[in-house]
Amino acid sequence: MGRIDLPYIDAIKAKGRTYYYYRRGKLRQRIKGSPEDAAFHAEYVRIHNAASDADARAERKARVLPGSLAALICAYRASPEWDSTSPATKTDYAKSLRPLEEEFGHLSVAEMPRRFVFWLRDRYATKPGETENDPPIKTPRRANKIITVLSILLSWAVNREWRPDNPALRVPKLKTDGGYRAWSGAELDTMLRAATTTEDIRAAVILALTTGQRGQDLVTMKWADYDGAGIYVVQLKTRARVWIPLHDRARHLLDSMPRHGAETILTRADGRPWKVNHFQHEMGKQIRAAGLRGVVTHGLRTTAAKWLAEAGCSEREIMSITGHTSTAMVGHYVREASQKRRAQSAATKVARYRLEQGSAKQGISNVPNSHNKQTVESNE
Repeated sequence: MGRIDLPYIDAIKAKGRTYYYYRRGKLRQRIKGSPEDAAFHAEYVRIHNAASDADARAERKARVLPGSLAALICAYRASPEWDSTSPATKTDYAKSLRPLEEEFGHLSVAEMPRRFVFWLRDRYATKPGETENDPPIKTPRRANKIITVLSILLSWAVNREWRPDNPALRVPKLKTDGGYRAWSGAELDTMLRAATTTEDIRAAVILALTTGQRGQDLVTMKWADYDGAGIYVVQLKTRARVWIPLHDRARHLLDSMPRHGAETILTRADGRPWKVNHFQHEMGKQIRAAGLRGVVTHGLRTTAAKWLAEAGCSEREIMSITGHTSTAMVGHYVREASQKRRAQSAATKVARYRLEQGSAKQGISNVPNSHNKQTVESNE
């Protein structure tokens, strides 16, 4: 066994060949090829960075201060409340728990003032632009989410007497333009026809539009749950099992798609199932490659709900397909669609009224005036 220049790499010779392993603590992972290969080096960097991050997290956890925000997060993750949370919600919460733990984990829970909560909200309300010359990007949704998660943590802490009150309660939320924007018809056509849109992502767009499901539910749809007319979906967030009748376009798509022995309907280009984070990243990448801005994957779900509302569906009918558990957002779509129909009806009535009034005036002008007629005759 020999040691080579790269840290944590062992070279093992067997049967005339040399094999390389990354060894660090309990981690032992083989890297194919040799250190001279570019692919070897890239894989080494990936493994080394992941292992370094894991060590850093373990080190932070080892020095967690009692009564700190990091200690509260650890206690909450070990609680029955966390265990009873759905996997999708855990993943969603983790996006906010990570910065809270890594950046502010040293803060005392008992001494956390309300002004810190507002400072935290305002800090996460923007993020740097894509380049140094770009202006900051507004991210009010991210800011609201991190305060929501902090409030959940602090409510849990109050019940365990870590502190007497929750300073994150009733913090005004920043405006978010009313949710994820629906896609326009032109944007959908652009995405579906773009040369940069791969077939697996094109299929995902069509399924999202025709089922109204979240991205995390799209990637778990199985061929076994498609019965030729609709598809059964168990939503990760709500755990609800819903049957969704499919539009002709979606059925044609599924009936013509090659399956390649895959269990899930949507797969990566190599035929493997999608992980949610990888799917969302790839969707965002291909949306931008198609030249679109201001739309995201979740907006396809919004589009589906709006189409249902504009078709005259009730709140309960929409919820039976999208799986929404609250009428708050669905009611917004229904009210918006109803307002459109009322406005169109009003405009039609005004146009008809103006037409009738114009016809009436035209008819009056064509009727001879008897007084004028007599005057003309007398002058003659």
